[in-house]
Amino acid sequence: MAKNSIENTALRLKAVLEVLAAEDPSAERRISRGEVLSAAVTRVPLTGTEAETLASGAARGERALATATGKLVKAGWITKEGRAGWSITASGRRALQDFPDTADLLAAMNGKAVAPAAASPAAAEVEEVVEEALQDSVAVPEVPQEHHGAHAGTERPEPSFPQPGAVVIAGTLGSALGQADWDPAGLQLTFDRNDELWKLTADLPAGHYEYKVALDGSWEENYGRHGHRDGANMDMAHDGGPLTFLYDHATHTVVTKPDVNV
Repeated sequence: MAKNSIENTALRLKAVLEVLAAEDPSAERRISRGEVLSAAVTRVPLTGTEAETLASGAARGERALATATGKLVKAGWITKEGRAGWSITASGRRALQDFPDTADLLAAMNGKAVAPAAASPAAAEVEEVVEEALQDSVAVPEVPQEHHGAHAGTERPEPSFPQPGAVVIAGTLGSALGQADWDPAGLQLTFDRNDELWKLTADLPAGHYEYKVALDGSWEENYGRHGHRDGANMDMAHDGGPLTFLYDHATHTVVTKPDVNV
């Protein structure tokens, strides 16, 4: 795991708390997931390999941050209330005040006893503390090659972050594939544990299509363009033939590939 990626993700997690702390708690509208992550990445821009685009269409560093924010929830510092948006808790505000040093903040997030406003650790200790706190959050692997033989049948690990029960591509392509248009329980994707992406390959006739992602068989939770909840419809012009949809629940984004071997 590159040192810069570790430190940058740590700084972005702190930025997430700062962005949420700056919000007016009495406001009717809470800041959305996409707005929070975008603000954090603006404060600490993606560099080097962090800017590489993964199979899901999201940047490597963006997906790492989205996954790592789960640790802020586990620590009780932020809440993610879906359509209602994200917010910081009283504990999160205290953590920002008590631990101005990023390494101390992440150590406390990970449940370690840290004295408030303690002296900053030596540079060599910072990387160790941050890497331990963010273990499995920053490293976003490439899609692994399929293995056969001795490893076939080996039980695969649980996903690194919670996944929905079902993911559906719903839109005007439904009728082209023998189903109803805009059916949130129609064209279901299959979860691939290797790369933690939801996938569907279909032989789609040529045409122009609009669609969104619907979760768990209803429109209660759905994602549109740029991974925004209740966002605008995604659209595409297709020349006809096999097309694979890839949905990444870490970023709520969809990419399409004409190659079925993904």
